[in-house]
Amino acid sequence: MPTLVPVMALAQVVRRSAGRVVTYDVFPEFSIKVRAFVLSPLGILLLATGVAILCGFVLHPRVFALAGGLVAVMAAGICWPWITARGVRATLGFEQRRVSEGEHVSVSMTVSNHLPWPAWGLTTTGGFESKSIDALLRLGSIPTRARLLTRYQLMIPLRGEYPVGPVHIATGFPFGIREARRGVAVSSRVIVWPRTFPVGPVPVTDGDEVVEGNVTRNKVGSTGDVLGVRPYRRGDSPRRIHWTQSARHDRLIVCELQSNSRPVVLLVLDADSTIHTAGAEGTSEWAIRVVASLAKGWLEAGAQVGIATSGLFLPPASGLVQSTRILDALARLNTDTGVSLPELLKSPVVVASRSATRVVVTTDRHAKLPEIGSYRSVVLQSAGFGGSRHSSSFTPWLSIPNPESIPHRLRYGWSEARHGS
Repeated sequence: MPTLVPVMALAQVVRRSAGRVVTYDVFPEFSIKVRAFVLSPLGILLLATGVAILCGFVLHPRVFALAGGLVAVMAAGICWPWITARGVRATLGFEQRRVSEGEHVSVSMTVSNHLPWPAWGLTTTGGFESKSIDALLRLGSIPTRARLLTRYQLMIPLRGEYPVGPVHIATGFPFGIREARRGVAVSSRVIVWPRTFPVGPVPVTDGDEVVEGNVTRNKVGSTGDVLGVRPYRRGDSPRRIHWTQSARHDRLIVCELQSNSRPVVLLVLDADSTIHTAGAEGTSEWAIRVVASLAKGWLEAGAQVGIATSGLFLPPASGLVQSTRILDALARLNTDTGVSLPELLKSPVVVASRSATRVVVTTDRHAKLPEIGSYRSVVLQSAGFGGSRHSSSFTPWLSIPNPESIPHRLRYGWSEARHGS
């Protein structure tokens, strides 16, 4: 008995090794395609047809009738959907040009059936990259020679311009053996803006740019309401002399007025994919939402705002048109880029904007921020956005630990926001 133990162990080793050799997949990609075809309805029917033909030769000729029935089923399952798709026309359009993430948009679809029989099992595929949206756009059946107008309410969760690709109308009726498709004409598209939040006032800057039609700020200037008084300096206008205070102190005292300046801000978005966490809830998308919030809020407050990122630069400007331009650009922005933050800060367009207040939106995956010019940093903490924890040696102007804190941090996160400008 003791002599059999090594023999049994050797047999188990040989059996395991032989099993690994026999089951080793030399061409895994080809094997995946073969398995997908064999396990599909068409593959199963083809195998059943081959077995029926073999049984017809070996067992009895009557089995050929079964093979013929299977061939008829496959022919109907392939040809019927193809003919139905050729006889159907569809047009899709959005009733709003722009919405924000999480908002509903109205979609209308017009489908015409030119066949002498009803079109069954119609669905739409593609264009939204979301199976839940594709599931909503089900058409069911279209009567004979009829034209059907259907409206849907969709909630698109992620920014972008939709449809993002070709939209098809598809049917697999009656057996689902093969799905036939036909392209859908898109009459209008929709731009989904990044989600935005209310923000605090523009940070105080040293430089002032006087622009007609702007609101006053609580900084010393030459227009607006009186902020206080000070001793007279050579060059002050006599109209600003406070005669009562001058007589009381026996020297000339002048009034200090508010500044009618418009802040100029350049938002720099660090879109380097190597320092971001991916996904709709990753730092990549939330950084875009932060930039969109700051741009929209500060433009509404009367500032001039521009943005700079990899492959995109919009010079500072003001007004509703600039807000729309920035949000459109952020909605279409491709975040798959490897341009680093130092390279971005050294770019000519950013260097030329040194007179503006520069706000850089990035993450804590930098060991330390590059010392290129002066700017304020908004740093998203990767650990709160689905990434790993990183230790950094710099103190940001505004730190954002997680998505839940963004509304409060953007509203009250800096001194001007907490105490007023």
